[in-house]
Amino acid sequence: MHHSPMAQALARCSPLVAISPTGCNPSALVDCKVSSTPLVRFRRFGRRVAAAATSRRTKMTASATEEGDSATEKDDYGPPELPDYDVVMLGPLETSAIALGVSGWDGNSDDANAYVLAVDRGYVLIGAQSPSEVRLLKEYQGFWKGSEAAGMPGVRAPVVYATVAVGGADGASVLDTLRAHSIGAGGAEPDLFCFKMAPNVTDPARKQKALAEGIKAAWELGACPGTIAVDGYDAEALEALVTALCDAPGIKIAFNRIPFSLAEQRAVQNGTLAACKRLGVGVVAVDPLGKGRCVVDEAHPACDRGAAKLLAFIGTMVGGGVQRSPLQVALNYVMSKGAVPELTTRSGAAVWECGGAMLWRLDDNAVSILDERAAATSAGDTGPGGGTGGVAMA
Repeated sequence: MHHSPMAQALARCSPLVAISPTGCNPSALVDCKVSSTPLVRFRRFGRRVAAAATSRRTKMTASATEEGDSATEKDDYGPPELPDYDVVMLGPLETSAIALGVSGWDGNSDDANAYVLAVDRGYVLIGAQSPSEVRLLKEYQGFWKGSEAAGMPGVRAPVVYATVAVGGADGASVLDTLRAHSIGAGGAEPDLFCFKMAPNVTDPARKQKALAEGIKAAWELGACPGTIAVDGYDAEALEALVTALCDAPGIKIAFNRIPFSLAEQRAVQNGTLAACKRLGVGVVAVDPLGKGRCVVDEAHPACDRGAAKLLAFIGTMVGGGVQRSPLQVALNYVMSKGAVPELTTRSGAAVWECGGAMLWRLDDNAVSILDERAAATSAGDTGPGGGTGGVAMA
């Protein structure tokens, strides 16, 4: 199997594995078959990311790092190649069909490895939940910009979004919140902000109008990009915000970040998915494999084991000669519903395996079969071979 040079996973500066998308147990990514041979070679980007990881959590001596650099310099692996991008639209934002979440990342070698593999696999959208994660991602992005691959025609730069909480009891304005975030990130700025309204908000229409005014004020002062996103909005709140922003054509909502998976169908039941489509707002699906990966992990107490077996069966039928894992089918189901699944992980193996859900789509028949299974499980009918059922009730 051919891989592009972007996936030179840390260029010998940290433990390096070649991940085989086939031969993986989808219920336990740690069982993925690996080898000690470098996946592919990328002379600059991987080495610089690795150096940043090593400086934070030293696992190798400086001499070993220098030896790895020297060996890489001596090898001639040819020019880098573009990843195979699976491009979708989230509102006005052109991005990848799968997003990467980096919650909990601190810059160790596993994080650096996962980032390099994600970029090589064609991930574009990357989400941070804290200022420190934004700072880290922008550091990695800087290394990428200095690489040979970044100058290639057709290449897509990683896009970093940051989730920020607004509307809290402290009464902080949007501008103050974004300035505080920038300070916490050491001056690093995301490519767009994802606004998360404080829970249990009373009078949501009034709150959304106030939020819109705050966003417009921050945008006019250059503190907020014109493309934004929201987190956890239902249909009513989303429509209220879109309406309140209608007099600011320079501000567009790219996506609504909500839980959605084969095991979590409330966004369908309460009309949120339909509202997003009607309003021209994309969807980023949180927990696209269900809480605790219950969609594919048959050991999980909430797993519908009949549905997991169905995913495995569909995977044998839809791959065009390539076996698709239950995990990949489950992610592709989310993609086939028009959403972008967001994978939150520190595992390079998981990044690579999940990336195999891109560049193909389930047909309407397969989606309908999975829809029927989700509806039956929601009604408590798991059928032969079914489990406890993990579909969330409205």
